Amino acid sequence: MNKLSTGFILLLLPLFAFTMHKYYLSSTKIEYKKESKTIQITMRFFIDDLQETINRTYSKDVELALPNESEEIDSLINNYVSKKLEVVINTNKKAYSFLGKEYNNDEIYLYLEIENVEFINTIEIKNSMLMEIFPEQQNIIKLYINDAKKTFLLTKQKDKGLLKF
Repeated sequence: MNKLSTGFILLLLPLFAFTMHKYYLSSTKIEYKKESKTIQITMRFFIDDLQETINRTYSKDVELALPNESEEIDSLINNYVSKKLEVVINTNKKAYSFLGKEYNNDEIYLYLEIENVEFINTIEIKNSMLMEIFPEQQNIIKLYINDAKKTFLLTKQKDKGLLKF
């Protein structure tokens, strides 16, 4: 009976290890709107991951997704994104505007926009968000530009992707 119990526990141990492992994943959609000459960026993160990153990066103790959220949070998020997300179009680094955020269940959506983009021959995306806190972080980038769809998977070892037209 003892061998049976030991065998059963050894069989279940890998299952517990698998379910306890946390995945660090984000998704960013980048879409070029030719008619308005804008690039719209939507970033999606798990709230707890972004919250921990903001708190550790800025030595703060803020909590995201509260009904009476601190006014400082948008500023902290915008500042963090500006250091970790870089968009280079036709060899020119572009500035973007932080339009806002919204929460949905355990996720936060960030909305950004780049204006006055006449055309795109090349676009390079660098996204190292959350990677300094979570080395296993993976950032999926989905590009919708000039009728082309391209997806990059960025990691701490390779945090940049380039698309040429």
